[in-house]
Amino acid sequence: MSGDSTGSDTDFVHRIARLEADLEAAHRRIAELERVVERGYGMVDAIPAMVYFKDREHRYQYGNRAFTERIRVSAEEMAGKTDYDLFPPEVAAAYLADDERVMATGEPSLGIELPVSRPDGTIGWVSNSAVPYRDRSGAVVGMVGIAIDITRRKQIEEALRRNQEVQRALLDTIPAMVYLKDRQHRYLLGNRVFADAAGISVDEVEGKTDHDLFLPEEAEAYIADDEQVMATGEPHLGIEEKITEANGRVTWLMVYKAPFHDEQGRVTGMVGIAFDVTARKEMEEALRRSQAEQQALIEQQAQLLATIRQLSTPVLPVAQDALVLPLIGDIDTARSQQIVETLLNSVQRYRAKWAIIDITGVPLVDTAVANHLIQATQGVALLGARTILVGVSPELAQTIVGLGVDLKGLISQSDLRSAIAFVLKRSQQRSFV
Repeated sequence: MSGDSTGSDTDFVHRIARLEADLEAAHRRIAELERVVERGYGMVDAIPAMVYFKDREHRYQYGNRAFTERIRVSAEEMAGKTDYDLFPPEVAAAYLADDERVMATGEPSLGIELPVSRPDGTIGWVSNSAVPYRDRSGAVVGMVGIAIDITRRKQIEEALRRNQEVQRALLDTIPAMVYLKDRQHRYLLGNRVFADAAGISVDEVEGKTDHDLFLPEEAEAYIADDEQVMATGEPHLGIEEKITEANGRVTWLMVYKAPFHDEQGRVTGMVGIAFDVTARKEMEEALRRSQAEQQALIEQQAQLLATIRQLSTPVLPVAQDALVLPLIGDIDTARSQQIVETLLNSVQRYRAKWAIIDITGVPLVDTAVANHLIQATQGVALLGARTILVGVSPELAQTIVGLGVDLKGLISQSDLRSAIAFVLKRSQQRSFV
C-alpha cells in the first residue's frame, strides 16, 4: 500500500505542476491580449477623429480620447450614458435618429453631417459615419461610429456662401448686364438684368449657351465676337450689339468684353458687361430722321426760291428776236444781280436782238439799282443786242445822268406797248432791206 500511495502522490504533484504551468500560460496569454487590446485602444486613441461604440439601447460602451475630450467626460463616466445624458436635447435627438436607422436597418450611414457640442459651449459640425456591429449569429447588437470635425469647413462654406450672396447682391444692383462665360461658351453666371433679358431665373443661367437663350442669328454673332476675344486674349471695348429679349423687345447694348485668365495665364473664359443704350439709339435715329427732314425742307425751300426767282424775273419772248423783262416790286442789290444774270442768259439763249426792261411796276430805284440796270444794258450790248428801258421816271433819269455813264445805245420808251411797237417796226424795216 505504501508503494501505491507514493505513486498517487507523484501523479498528483505532476497534475498540480501542469495546472500551474497552464495557469501561468493563461496569465501570459491574458497579459498578451491585454497588451494587444491596450495597443488597439492606443491606436484608436491616436486617431484625431472621434470613435465610439454604442449598444442596442444606445448606451455608450466606448469612446476614444478625441471623443471623451470633446464631450469633457472621462471614459469611465461615459460608459452606460446615452446621448441625452451627454448632449443638448436637439443634438441628442439628431444622433439617436441616425444611429437607430443604422441599427434597425443594418445599413451603414456614411458622411452624415450632424451638429456637435464644442468644448467652448458652441455648436460645431461633424461628418459622421456609422456601421452596425453584429454578434456571431449576425444579430445587430450595437454600432461603431467615427465622427470627423468639419466645423472649420462649414465655417468656410458659410463664409463663402455669405460672400457669394454679397457678390450676387452687388451684381444684381448694377444697372447693366453682367455675365461670365467659359471657354466652351457656356454661361457660368449672369446677374438679374441678364437673366431678365433672357427670360430665365438667375439660378438657371449656369450651363446655358447663347443658342439656348437668344435668336439663332444673334447667338451666332455673340459667339463669333466672344470667340475672337478668347482666342486673341484681346478685349473688345464699347462695341454695339443688338439683342431680342425674351419678351420680344429689341434692345441695343454697349458691350465691354475681356478675357478671363487662370493662374497660369491661360484664357479660360471671358467676362462681359453690357449697358442698355436703346434710348440713345432711338434719339440718334430720331435726330437722323430730323436731319433728313430738315435737308428735305431745305431742298424744298431751295426749289421754292428758284421758282420765286424765276417768277420775280420773268423773261417773255414777244417777237422772233425780242424779249421782255417786266419788273414789279422793290429791287434790292441781290435781286438786281439776279436780274442782270437772268437777262444776259436769256439774251444768249434766245439769240435776241432786243431786250425790253419794263420798270413801270418798280416803286423806287436807288443809285445801286440804277447802276445794275446800266450794267445790264452794257452786258446786253456785248452780246450784240440792244436794250429798251420802259417806265423811266424823272427821278430815275436824274439818277442815271448822275452816274455819269455813256447813254449811247440806250433807248427809252414811255410804256411797254410803245416799246414792242418800236421793236416790231424796226424788225419789219430790217426784213424789207
